[in-house]
Amino acid sequence: MRVVKISPLKRLVTVVPESTLDLLNIYRVLEVGDVVYAVTSRELKKERRDGSVDSVRVAVELGVEVLEKSLDPMLKRLDLLGVIRYESRELGLVGKHHSIHVSVGDELTVESRKNFQRLEAMAKYYRGPGIRKGVALVLVDDESLGVYRAEPSGMRVLFHETVAEGKREPDQRQKALQKIYSAAAEKLKDAEEVYVFGPSVTVDEFVSYLKREKPTLYQRVKKTGFVSATDQAGVSELLRGGVLRELGEEVKAVADVMDVEELMRVLVTEPGKASLGFVETLNALRMGAVEKVLVSEDFLWSRYMDKDVWELVERAEAHGASVRVVSTGSEATDKLNGLGGVAAFLRYSVDPSLLRRVD
Repeated sequence: MRVVKISPLKRLVTVVPESTLDLLNIYRVLEVGDVVYAVTSRELKKERRDGSVDSVRVAVELGVEVLEKSLDPMLKRLDLLGVIRYESRELGLVGKHHSIHVSVGDELTVESRKNFQRLEAMAKYYRGPGIRKGVALVLVDDESLGVYRAEPSGMRVLFHETVAEGKREPDQRQKALQKIYSAAAEKLKDAEEVYVFGPSVTVDEFVSYLKREKPTLYQRVKKTGFVSATDQAGVSELLRGGVLRELGEEVKAVADVMDVEELMRVLVTEPGKASLGFVETLNALRMGAVEKVLVSEDFLWSRYMDKDVWELVERAEAHGASVRVVSTGSEATDKLNGLGGVAAFLRYSVDPSLLRRVD
């Protein structure tokens, strides 16, 4: 969770959920009577002199007093229903009912009316150093080029283009690639760091282009290496190969892979320093032995109403253990699901028989 602001004086916390666990934690600390502020759009209708009606949508920030809260496991979002108490522009909405749907990546401000200490504790738990900005990947070969921006949720595609079928002759191909290089460089202009991957010949060609045509951008190239594709398959290849390990604190997909692979290593080399499955992990948390919990997104949403799941999260917070939600749709989450959907790194070795006891 990215914490934008904590204001004890105004009893406000502004956050951006970066995983579905963040949504569950917001649901957990949010109370009926709290006021939630979010930017939304509303349709305005204006009647002309001739009787016709124009309809336009305008952006407005609304403050909604929460009456009901719920989680939608299908859409993986937090749904809030309440009464509008504040509007940033006069639209006559105060006093009307309104729903706010919060998904991963949506900024949300919560004004606590009852228990600010709990809200503040959650925000302080998640507050950490900001990520580097403007880290970009270039995946290039002799026929195509892709530009991706590293974001907490993954690699966002900024640009991808392939040499047209009719331009495969050497001279035509070279001209087409130069045009693609120029377009890619435009997408990279705000990047603070650039990583370039592909066959060595084309990587050298693209880097030489930057050195010749975009010297400032050339100075930002921090790493080069090999990858066999320029599309999402290439991104997945880099993630699996651990080439992007230095982005692990910034890109969730990288961190997911790193943590699950490290878990596999620990299970082989130091099995007593890991717990597998929900029962073992919860017992390890009750013992205060957990350093980091790994939980698959699928498991979390399939059992989010289980009070023991909330105990797991609360005990992790109480004992200073971090929690990593491994996103659905990745090899990492498939491996974790195969181990029961939940696992943990332990601070010290524990006899597995002590972790398997069921109360």
